Amino acid sequence: MTPLTYSMAIATCAVLIISVFTDVRQGKILNAVTLPFAILGLILNTLDKGWMGILFSLGGIAAGLGMFFLSAFLGRILGAGDCKLLAAVGAFLGAKLLLWVILYAAVAGGVLALLVALWRGVLKQSVTAVWRTLYMRVFMKLPMDITTAHEKTRLPYAIAICAGGFVVLWQFGLGG
Repeated sequence: MTPLTYSMAIATCAVLIISVFTDVRQGKILNAVTLPFAILGLILNTLDKGWMGILFSLGGIAAGLGMFFLSAFLGRILGAGDCKLLAAVGAFLGAKLLLWVILYAAVAGGVLALLVALWRGVLKQSVTAVWRTLYMRVFMKLPMDITTAHEKTRLPYAIAICAGGFVVLWQFGLGG
C-alpha cells in the first residue's frame, strides 16, 4: 500500500467516525465535515492517479450524491447529510467501492433498526408501520418520508454507513 492509499484509508475512517459522533450527538451530519473530506479525497486521488484520480473521485462523489436523488425518488429514505457523507467517502474510494459501502450499510442499517426498535419497545409498531408504508408506496403510489417517523424509531444512519465503510476498507485491504 502506498503512503497516499494509507492516507486515504485513514481519512475515510476519520470522516466516518466524526460523522457518527455528530449524527449521534446532534442528529445531523455536518457540511463542515463532509465537504473538506470530499475535497481531500479529490486531491489525494489526483496526486495518486493524476487525471484518472480526478475522474475516480468525481465518480465516487457523483455516486454518493446520486443516492440523494434515488432516495428522493423513492420517498426520502436517506437524509441529505447521509448522502453527502456517502459522497465524501466516494471521493476517497471511488464509485465501485462506494456501492459496496452502500450495500453493507443497508444490511447494517437493517440490523441496527431492528435492534433499536427492540430496545425501545416499538418493534411491533415499527414492523407494522414499515408494511403499511410499503403497501402505500407500492399499491397507492404514495411517497415514503423519513421526516414523519416517530422519534423512538429514528436512528443515526451514519453508524450504518460507518460500518459499511469499515467492512469495505477491511475487505479490500485498504486498512493495512
